[in-house]
Amino acid sequence: MGKLGAFLRLARIEHGVMAAFATAVGCAVGAGGWFSVEMYRLALAAAVTVAVEVGLFVFNDVFNLEEDRVNAPDRPLVKGEVSLREAIALGAFSLALGGALAAALGPAPFLIAALAVLTGMAYNARLKKSGFPGNAVVALDTALPFLFGAAVASGVRIPLLAYLFTLTAFLAALGREVLKGIVDLEGDLRAGVRTVAATKGVAYAAKLSSALLLAAVSLSVAALALVKESALLAYTALVSVTDALFAYVSATLLLRSDKATAEKGRRTTLLAMFTGTLAFAAAA
Repeated sequence: MGKLGAFLRLARIEHGVMAAFATAVGCAVGAGGWFSVEMYRLALAAAVTVAVEVGLFVFNDVFNLEEDRVNAPDRPLVKGEVSLREAIALGAFSLALGGALAAALGPAPFLIAALAVLTGMAYNARLKKSGFPGNAVVALDTALPFLFGAAVASGVRIPLLAYLFTLTAFLAALGREVLKGIVDLEGDLRAGVRTVAATKGVAYAAKLSSALLLAAVSLSVAALALVKESALLAYTALVSVTDALFAYVSATLLLRSDKATAEKGRRTTLLAMFTGTLAFAAAA
């Protein structure tokens, strides 16, 4: 695919697509159901999400260029497939486009999009090596598409279920980020990244990750009280799979907090987050 393929890899477009789906789910929750969603606003919201994700990932590579020369020599900027000037231009254009489209959707969506941009750029510039604060920013930006989509559909009158789904996603993503610190411990120690595993030890990180994942499970169960009766069966079936996966990862981490167990848990939590998003979609 040549230059286009290099730009797509730089932008990590697959993350934007996944975030756009989460935004669509948020829109459906905010509108009170999939059939109540205004499609043109959903399309604009998805475009905002993709643009913001692209901009943040591009600037991540810009700020991380020197580290990537050692740790990720196949990245487009390192290989020279995309120039630094081209990357900065793409990142700036994407963030500006996302901001302009978000403003057209109303004050609440714009503020949430601005929060994602500000925290994401803070992570790229300064917080990546901070450990837990950086983990929290990544988790926040993972969860915000649900809240953003709900705001697009309902303005400031966001349903409680949307807040609950956003918080559930935040806790799950934060647990996964702490877990990844166990997997990446050796490289993080060399790079000076102050993860929980690096500063508090692997056993502590495993316990914290387990607690966060189980807190997400608890909130997903609490959401049953807010899911409409027509969607209850589908939500229960899908969220049961999600919760079982999170509970399994939590149990294995508490029994054995080594790198191999953490790596398996990292892959399992990714699957759990996907099925969790499907559960949220079913509940809309």
